[in-house]
Amino acid sequence: MLIHAGSGGVGHLAVQLAKWKGAYVFATASTKNQDLLRKLGVDGPIDYTQQRFEDAARNIDIVLDTIGGETQERSWSVLKKGGNLVSLVQPPSEEKAKELGVRAAFVAGHPSGAQLTEIAKIIDSGKLAPVIDRILPLSEVRRAHELSQSGHTRGKIALRVSNGDGTFEGKQS
Repeated sequence: MLIHAGSGGVGHLAVQLAKWKGAYVFATASTKNQDLLRKLGVDGPIDYTQQRFEDAARNIDIVLDTIGGETQERSWSVLKKGGNLVSLVQPPSEEKAKELGVRAAFVAGHPSGAQLTEIAKIIDSGKLAPVIDRILPLSEVRRAHELSQSGHTRGKIALRVSNGDGTFEGKQS
């Protein structure tokens, strides 16, 4: 499996879930996040600032595209016949998939309470460990969104929610 932005908010969780299910995982990240990829268990960390992922990953069963654009277009070349390009950011071309003998899927997340409960159980079991990039007060939600959209965060950005009496309850992302 190849996971783009393996140190990002979605990518770092995808890496852990893929490893939990027994996958051999390649993941891309910048130079400063290579250690995090290794810590997460990535088998083939790829520093996209130094190397093209196509030169490191070949015959891939599944590509998880969290970036889109040129990265998605280049991802077709690493899939093996019957492989699957799954994008979380833009629909991959069905025509291109047919032409190459692979599958394509666009997945938009709409988590349910039941799904979140299952994820919480996996976290509680220690098999999934969310990485928190930073914790910001709820009043900085705009900044949190801008940081998230920059594509250069490491893990999740959490918001601290006040109870209104100066105390805080939990963290939410």
